[in-house]
Amino acid sequence: MTAIDESLKFWNDSNSGKGVILAAPGEKILSADPTRSGGYAVANGTSDATAYVSAIAALVRSKYPDLTAGQVINRLIKSASFLENKVSEVPDRQYGYGIARPGSALTMDIPKGPKEGPLPQAPSSTSTNSGKASEGDGSSTNNQAKKKSSSTGILAIAGIAAVVVIGGIVFAIIRSRRNRGNGGGPYGGQGGSPGGTSAQTANYAPYPAAPTSHNPGSPNPYQQP
Repeated sequence: MTAIDESLKFWNDSNSGKGVILAAPGEKILSADPTRSGGYAVANGTSDATAYVSAIAALVRSKYPDLTAGQVINRLIKSASFLENKVSEVPDRQYGYGIARPGSALTMDIPKGPKEGPLPQAPSSTSTNSGKASEGDGSSTNNQAKKKSSSTGILAIAGIAAVVVIGGIVFAIIRSRRNRGNGGGPYGGQGGSPGGTSAQTANYAPYPAAPTSHNPGSPNPYQQP
């Protein structure tokens, strides 16, 4: 929506662009203002132009209650005029489809037109696309559920493995302590020999005995710090 000034020209402070549909008066508009002593004030802006067009739409809907919203817009557009303003293409970036005219919108012989109105409609998703979207959502949910299930299984396996490892360590410690208590030797056998049997001890050399004689002039190697 854009605004025109008192001379019915494009108001310089108004917005413009491809989305403009209609233009309406927006300069020096008498409007309600509770802050003033009289309750009214003169204002400028596209907000006043929007209110102007909204009032026309309400009048059309009141006179033609069987029209849809799109058909009401059709009457507003078909009854609009560029007056003396020259435009190169329609819709124009400043005036859209023209300046809204309330009298013409109510009295002109204008066919109802399609229920959707004359403006191009945004593409709507078909049922097939909706179905695909739904399937995609379900697939995504299933994938997430599978991922959660896999993560839970991995954590369960890891927990079991940890219990087995810890149990093995505890078992080894208990067994080692028991062997030490039974044998007394460093290898848990009888008499401190490796394995605790004569056949097994044959494979091990005895501990070296400390020398009984040595050169008095040389230090004892076993007494060196």
